[in-house]
Amino acid sequence: MRRFLIGTVALLVLLAGCTPAEPGGFSLDPNAVVLPEAEVDSVAASEMYVQTDKELKSGQVVISDEGDGLVRRITEATTVESRQVGAQIVRKVYLKTEEASLEEAVTAGDASLDFGDLQIGQDSLVQALPGVSVQDVTGKININNVSFQPVQGVTVTLNGFVQQKLSPKFRLVINRAAGSSVPSVDVFEAALSGSLTASLQAKIVADKKFSFAAGTEKQIAQFAPLRQAFLVGAVPVVVVVTPRLVVGASGGADNPVTIQAGIQPTLSVNAGVKYDRDAEKKWVGVWTPPSFNLNPSFSYEVPGNGNGQLYAKMVLDVKLYGVAGPTLEAKPYVGMNFKPAPATATVRAGLGASGAVSGGFKVLGKGLELGTSALTYDASKDYSCSASTCQ
Repeated sequence: MRRFLIGTVALLVLLAGCTPAEPGGFSLDPNAVVLPEAEVDSVAASEMYVQTDKELKSGQVVISDEGDGLVRRITEATTVESRQVGAQIVRKVYLKTEEASLEEAVTAGDASLDFGDLQIGQDSLVQALPGVSVQDVTGKININNVSFQPVQGVTVTLNGFVQQKLSPKFRLVINRAAGSSVPSVDVFEAALSGSLTASLQAKIVADKKFSFAAGTEKQIAQFAPLRQAFLVGAVPVVVVVTPRLVVGASGGADNPVTIQAGIQPTLSVNAGVKYDRDAEKKWVGVWTPPSFNLNPSFSYEVPGNGNGQLYAKMVLDVKLYGVAGPTLEAKPYVGMNFKPAPATATVRAGLGASGAVSGGFKVLGKGLELGTSALTYDASKDYSCSASTCQ
């Protein structure tokens, strides 16, 4: 009982300290029940053990901030132990459960969730290539002679840094559709806002004629999942974000070549995806044109014709209630077409962004289970470059 009371107080303190959800909140369906993390002893794929003073029965939808969060329907409830403490009867209950969605537990609501700035540091770096490190105070990801081979005979070496101040944001509206007696997800939005600063210098060395396609990528750093809990009216919502830093390249040349290119952008970011139940096109991209200062540079050795693109991108894999949902990306890049005699190039620098929602993402509602492929946005500027300057 002492564990139960202390844990419940800890949950309330935790949720009170979280970034608030605005506006409004969610109204809980009479058939739904909230079980705080402190009341959940254990969870498996289709069962739970809980200690609670609530009456639990088959058919109820359980919502909890346990672990990554969960939404489940009770198919069977068995009381294992029951005792009275003061005026309360505390039961240890075994639950058999199955999948459920939030729209089954909420009668209506409109909530905007601001995750807050992503707090990443060296201690949260769980996987990285040699040469990648993070400054704990600023979250700057340093890249020192990080190399990968997109194809045999071609080596890409990166130097510089990426520094992000990004905040995932979400909006969820649940209402009844016209002519329906059952509430469902009306609007869902997932977006990135903030800024991305980078200094990237890339060198490509090819010992032969080469060509490799766009989308040739290498993950150079992955960070531990970041968890945030929100109290939306009476409903706890748990969001987990896993940041990754990915570099990529594409291009080709008709001779062996050494290319060096750079970009030093400061970019504003506001990009994401939106689902609207009542719109003709259910999924759309939501973009605000960024402001940026790109400062590209370029040089290459050994005459030849060719083209290429180099980039680094922050990728955020998002889960709500423990189920994989949106993937959001922000990508500064530099691309080029180069020619010999004299060495000149047309350089395109800019920001790419994309958002997607995986199929099977029905934890928020049945209308979302189809998901969408990546919806992309690109803002860029072209420069004419010599071996010494770009303008």
